[in-house]
Amino acid sequence: MQEPTGTTAPQEPADGTPAINRRLFLGGLGAVAATALAAGAGAGAARAADGTASTASLPTAMQAPSAMAMRTFSRIDGTPVYYWRSDRGSTALRDWQCTEAFYDRLVLWIRDLRELSADGGFGSIDFLVSAGFYVNRSGQHGEGTAMDLDMVHWAGGRRSSPLDGHHAAADPTLRRRYLAVDAVTRRRFRYVLDGWYNADHHDHIHADFAGLPTLCEKGSSSDTRFVQAMCNNFMGAGLAVDGVWGSNTQTWFNRAKTRLSIEGDPHTDLTAWRNMLARISRHGFSDTAI
Repeated sequence: MQEPTGTTAPQEPADGTPAINRRLFLGGLGAVAATALAAGAGAGAARAADGTASTASLPTAMQAPSAMAMRTFSRIDGTPVYYWRSDRGSTALRDWQCTEAFYDRLVLWIRDLRELSADGGFGSIDFLVSAGFYVNRSGQHGEGTAMDLDMVHWAGGRRSSPLDGHHAAADPTLRRRYLAVDAVTRRRFRYVLDGWYNADHHDHIHADFAGLPTLCEKGSSSDTRFVQAMCNNFMGAGLAVDGVWGSNTQTWFNRAKTRLSIEGDPHTDLTAWRNMLARISRHGFSDTAI
């Protein structure tokens, strides 16, 4: 099957530096919204560009100082993003904030997610739930270059919910679907911290793009735990999910690479790793073994 190549999402340079064709990106916004964005209009214009009439407030810590150059949005490429940490089930739109470059990367990500989940028979993505983008604290959140993903909800009712600990669900279908979302996220973000990474991430998937490009690094506890969990849930490997890339992890990784017909080295080749992640995600959305 053809991997996502950018026919439905803007392309980026081979080195992973975020970029987007501004004319292509703004083309769907309409002339008025495009003009407002180009002029550096504030939150009201950004909401208009998203098709958002009004929003509910986020906690103060998620509201960036006016001196920071941030994009304000309520939807990612048309898909609403809700906040359930204080009011589960709320469909009030929120004024999320992140940098323009990070929003561009979110567009690439959600277009991948739509395409790859559709290959597994999923409908359109109804909405996302997040625990935050810009947050007033140290690290990538404080720079406006991070996302905490709580849930993806598709038309028809299927969902993947890190918020509900789906990485540890008794139902293997939910675990595989979680890994599918996890894999898609790793295609576009370098640092992805999931429920296997540590207890702090049991209820969300963190993603940021520091340290691009995206590659599978044996020395990364996050990458290693993802690979170990993938081998266990799709291949019955029985590996300890400990973040240590040992000989057993290497053996099972090689098997997965062979079964997925991956050419190139995912540790050094951006295309090879992204292709492998796309094929893992398709198995997750279709709930099939590797």
